[in-house]
Amino acid sequence: MAVYDLLETNHPSLSVPLTEVTNDQEGREQIQQDLVDTMRAKSGVGLSANQIGISARVFSMYADVKKKDIIVCFNPKIVTMSEEEIIMDEGCLSYPGLWLKVRRPEGIEVTYEDAKGELHEKAMFGLEARIFQHEYDHMEGTDFTKRVSKLKLDRAKKRLQKVQKKLDRPVLA
Repeated sequence: MAVYDLLETNHPSLSVPLTEVTNDQEGREQIQQDLVDTMRAKSGVGLSANQIGISARVFSMYADVKKKDIIVCFNPKIVTMSEEEIIMDEGCLSYPGLWLKVRRPEGIEVTYEDAKGELHEKAMFGLEARIFQHEYDHMEGTDFTKRVSKLKLDRAKKRLQKVQKKLDRPVLA
């Protein structure tokens, strides 16, 4: 079991689009295990390889959060996106405690390979589509903070600072 630390949000490798992963099955199985172990240890619902310093086009995610069904997507692609968009609160392991209202397509059709190199095609909706798109952004060298205005991001950061200040205050008995 390997659990990695997350890179700082200003790390240069987080702003570079990742290249495709080869079919080296042993390497894929190790990356898959490392991603799943780290995602679980950090209590996340998704994790892109570049967040932990692995320059590979792959991420892990909960396909069904309630059932704890995890998939690992190598060389994922978004094939189509619905025109209907929804706004949902979104967070990120790289930005602990920061929540932003992000607009994204409600449904997507995707392809991805598993650790064995088998191609999967899938339609995703709701939270599953949201997680896929969020992790896909990481692989493209961007993140959810770039999907909102600077004003909204600054307000969210101020809210987070207020909460953190309250938590740092001593509790009176």
